[in-house]
Amino acid sequence: MEIKSRFPEYLIILTFFSPSGFNRPSSFFQADAVFPLPLDGQKVAKDWINAVRPSMVLFVKQEFWFHYLNELNLQKIPLILVSGTLSSSLLKMPVYSSWYKKICRLFSVLFLQNTKDIELAKKYNLHNTVLAGNSRVDSVKNNKEVPWENEIIKAFTLDSDTIIFGSTWPVDIPFLQDFLSNPAYKNWKIIWAPHEISSHQINLLFSFVMDEKSIILFSKASETTGNERILLLDTLGMLKYAYRYANLAYVGGGFGKGIHNLLEPIVYEIPVVFGPNFKAFPEAHFLVENGGGFSIKNVKDWQLVLEKLLIQEDRHKVGMIASSYIVQNMGTMNKILPFISEVLDYDSKR
Repeated sequence: MEIKSRFPEYLIILTFFSPSGFNRPSSFFQADAVFPLPLDGQKVAKDWINAVRPSMVLFVKQEFWFHYLNELNLQKIPLILVSGTLSSSLLKMPVYSSWYKKICRLFSVLFLQNTKDIELAKKYNLHNTVLAGNSRVDSVKNNKEVPWENEIIKAFTLDSDTIIFGSTWPVDIPFLQDFLSNPAYKNWKIIWAPHEISSHQINLLFSFVMDEKSIILFSKASETTGNERILLLDTLGMLKYAYRYANLAYVGGGFGKGIHNLLEPIVYEIPVVFGPNFKAFPEAHFLVENGGGFSIKNVKDWQLVLEKLLIQEDRHKVGMIASSYIVQNMGTMNKILPFISEVLDYDSKR
């Protein structure tokens, strides 16, 4: 975490709503503490802020929790939106537009992801904005540069093309099942990283595979793993590095509330496939519009995409387009850190 390395004298508190976030150790995020954020409410927000007494608060993307934002504003605590995206639909709706603009103006600065958001902000007279890009790009670029190797995955993928099904839910399983039965991909290996890895979920996932002998848990594998075709990652924190062993990725979540992290695979110059719910993700729009990734609605769409990506040269072209998003959006933290530094320097002198 670049903020922690720049400002070691400050404690970093990280909050999540998702259990997959705060169930991980704080050391995983290089934070001093990781907590679930209590549900937004006037008294709850005031009590939480009074207990923590932050010098600065950063929210990410579209995390607009009115009572938290309002209380922080009342207490004159600097408030930043990082990797922000604006909702054009809410801004256009007369019933919600004034309320939404009020929330946006509670922030000291809105660091927005792309020019479309900046233009939208200007149109609706939101002037506390800066074009900064997506901060997660810097993070995944750093992940790629980590000299990470895993002997089990290395042995499993040796001399084989590999697809990773990352952050999947049960609704994504038909695509994995179809891949297993596709004769054109019969020699490919599969790394399967489900979003939830409880024992109940693992048993459920095994039941979806016709031949259970073809699948092995990472926790029970060894460097001498035999002829299994599927390696199921029943561990946390490994997926973002494991993508370096893949030739193709399917990212889950697109048939639910929204796709999971597309940046983690595309930094390795591989094509990505995902479901239709990607409206709030600028990187997904870029990939679809430029041919660096594919959104699918059903198994038929999936099969057509697999036909397009069968030849290695075609996968390489698509993967290079995908990774160009990373190249074009690096350096976000260099735009944000000077503002943070200015605020914290002022705070330390008070």
